[in-house]
Amino acid sequence: LPTPIHRRYLLLHRVLPFPTLVSFTIPNTMKPHLKKFYLLSFVGSVVWIALLSYGMVLLVEKFGCIVGFNDYVMGLVVVAAGTSVPDALSSVIVAREGHGDMAVSNALGSNVFDINLGLGLPFLIKTLYNNGPLVLQEMSLEMTLKPHTKFGIILLGILFLVYFLLSCNKFRLNRTVGIVLFLMYFVFIAYSLVQELVCDSGARC
Repeated sequence: LPTPIHRRYLLLHRVLPFPTLVSFTIPNTMKPHLKKFYLLSFVGSVVWIALLSYGMVLLVEKFGCIVGFNDYVMGLVVVAAGTSVPDALSSVIVAREGHGDMAVSNALGSNVFDINLGLGLPFLIKTLYNNGPLVLQEMSLEMTLKPHTKFGIILLGILFLVYFLLSCNKFRLNRTVGIVLFLMYFVFIAYSLVQELVCDSGARC
């Protein structure tokens, strides 16, 4: 007869098939006899991340189509939040352990990685495939800013505001700084929704 641990293990794999797929496709290098397959485990993890990311983006795109939001706003609100939750949790864990500098470095480093590699690599592949530049913003006398250009300017402003906030607080993280940053994020989300629901409907914003 199976032990209680085995029964819980079988129940988990019946209810959630994803752990079964992962356990069969990614070697558990925590076991001594599987440590030599660490490279295969790493490659398998990257493949699973790519597949899950593709599925997440596809589902978010379909959901945005249903509720009437375009892909750009869904990426700003849903995809960005979903991909940043692990970074936020890791920052909270190290901050509780007294490593505030590591939490800040994690937040800054992950964004530097996302901007430089997350944007640079796809743009490089796209330009090499098209054998030409990728136009993001048309320049003209009556130039209207596209959403990604507008939000890029907003991002730059947020960076300056964060630096100004930290400098006024003598570069110390406390409850006030956390509350201000938390409110700034919801202001950004509110503006994103206004941009989609009002500005794109013909109003001047």
